[in-house]
Amino acid sequence: MIRRLLFGGWLATIATAVSLSATSARAQSSVDEAQLETFLGLTPPSGLNSGALTGLGNGPVTDGSAILQTVVVGAGGATLTFQADFLTNSPPPGANPLAALDPFAFYTQPTLTDFADNFTNYSGSSLTGLIAAPSQTGFAYQTGYTSYSVSLSQGTYNLGFGIADVTGNQYPSALLISDLSLSAGSLKNGSFGSGDFSGWSTIGNTSVVTSDFGINPPVGPDQALISTASVPEPSAFVLMIVGGLGAALAIRRHCQSRA
Repeated sequence: MIRRLLFGGWLATIATAVSLSATSARAQSSVDEAQLETFLGLTPPSGLNSGALTGLGNGPVTDGSAILQTVVVGAGGATLTFQADFLTNSPPPGANPLAALDPFAFYTQPTLTDFADNFTNYSGSSLTGLIAAPSQTGFAYQTGYTSYSVSLSQGTYNLGFGIADVTGNQYPSALLISDLSLSAGSLKNGSFGSGDFSGWSTIGNTSVVTSDFGINPPVGPDQALISTASVPEPSAFVLMIVGGLGAALAIRRHCQSRA
């Protein structure tokens, strides 16, 4: 009886480790600029040798993540509104201009636009730069949630939102986004109230989070998190599986020899 309990306990531990490892493995890290732009359907301006995102002028884009949805705007046009919070670990220019990089958040429609970054004063709000982010988020600085509005004329748009690192990825950044709405037309799951990305396509490191992340969403319980932070490899879980299996087999052999 004891032998069965011990062996069963180790098997349960192994099963849990396998489950956690599979979950971790399904998460994705940010992708390079070429993959990101292909996903978003971006092409560089005529005569520009670098990518469209690098062409925004913040520096050479190394990697990023994004979400995408096709929206339709009828005759008369519409206004897209959303709330977003840019977070980064990059030192702000005022702290150390030589160390500061300029990662940025962007949207793709009606034109590709950098709407929040490490160097920009955030017009249209009371923010004049970055402020401290809750340590729970894993980021040092944030803009805080800020409201934005974009005018869209009649048409069909591949509407994308994303975050990009420049020069290197030693200082991850992220974008929280919520409360997306379109005054006229079709936009699905704008506050991510389904708890997932239903209605959206994603690439890179993306997830739907609650206030447990460390920042309260402005509307409802959910908000999208788009990040350039690397997702840890599930090596720890692999070691747990191997170690647990070895221990379980050793216990079984020991019990069999005693029998």
